[in-house]
Amino acid sequence: MNHETKSGKVFKIIMSLGAFLLGSLCFSAGIALFFNPGEIAIGGFSGIAILISRFTGFPTGVALILMNVPMIILCTKVFGFKFILKSAAGIAVTSVLIDVLENLLVNINLDFAISSEMYALFGGVLMGVGLGLLYMNGYTTGGTDLIVWLLRLKLPYANMGTILLILDAVVVGAGALFAGTAQAVLYSAISIFSYTKALDMILGVNNRLHLIFIISNKYERLADGIIKILRRGVTIINSEGWFTKESRPMIMCIIDKSQVYNFRSLLKEHDPEAFFILTDAREVLGQGFKDIDPANWDKKKEINIEKWNKIE
Repeated sequence: MNHETKSGKVFKIIMSLGAFLLGSLCFSAGIALFFNPGEIAIGGFSGIAILISRFTGFPTGVALILMNVPMIILCTKVFGFKFILKSAAGIAVTSVLIDVLENLLVNINLDFAISSEMYALFGGVLMGVGLGLLYMNGYTTGGTDLIVWLLRLKLPYANMGTILLILDAVVVGAGALFAGTAQAVLYSAISIFSYTKALDMILGVNNRLHLIFIISNKYERLADGIIKILRRGVTIINSEGWFTKESRPMIMCIIDKSQVYNFRSLLKEHDPEAFFILTDAREVLGQGFKDIDPANWDKKKEINIEKWNKIE
C-alpha cells in the first residue's frame, strides 16, 4: 500500500514537471517565435519586455526577470516563500527559454513567411496553452499575475478582469503608438483574444465549477446525499413562489464538473420531479474552496480532507 502511494506521488511529480516544462516551452515559443518577429504588442510584463527588446535590443527574457525581481520580493513577504517559489521557477525558466529561442531563430535564420495576422493568432494560441498548463500545476509567469494576487487581498470584490484589461490596454496602446499604425491594435486584439480563448479551453476542462439551486419536497434527503456522497457543503435558503405564495426551502451548493453525473443520479434516485438550476460559477472563493490568500491553499485543503473523512 505504501509502495503504491509512493509510486503515485512520484508519477504525479513527474507529470507536474512535464506539464511545467511543456507549458514553459509553449509560452516562450509564442513570444520568441511569433510575437517578437511579427512585432505584435501584447499586454502585461511580457508586452513591456517585448517593447524594450524591440527598441533597445535588450534581451526579452532578461528584461522580464529584472521587472519581476521587485514583484517576487514583495510577494514573498506577503504570501510566503512556498507560494512564490513556483512563480520564481516559472519566471526563470520561461525567461531563459525566450532568449534561447530568440537566439536560435537568429542563428538558423528561420522565417515562417506568414502574415502578421498569423503571427498574432499562433503566438496567442501557444501563449494561452502554455499559461494554462502552468496555472493548472500551480506555476505562474509573474508580472500581472502577481499584481492580481496583491490586489485581491486589498480589493477582494473588485473586477480583476477589468483591471487586467486596463493594464493590457495601456501596454498595447504604447506598442501601437511606437509602431505608428492603427493595424498594430488589430493584431494585438487578435493575439489577446486567441491567448485568452486557449487559456480558457485548457483551464475549463479541470477547473470549472457549477452552481446549483434545487427546489424539492425531499430537500432533506437531497441535502444529506450531497454531503455524504458528493462531499460538498449545502446551504438551505428560504424561498417563496410568487404565483403560489408557498414557502419552501431551496438548496444551494457548488460542485465541480466531474460530479455532474453523480449529482443527476442522486437527484433521479431521491426526487426525479425536483426543480433545479445548474449554471457555471466563474470563480468561488471562501470556505471549502480557494482562499483569497494562496499561501493558505494547502493548509485549507488538509483541513477539508480531515473534515470530510469524519462524515459517515
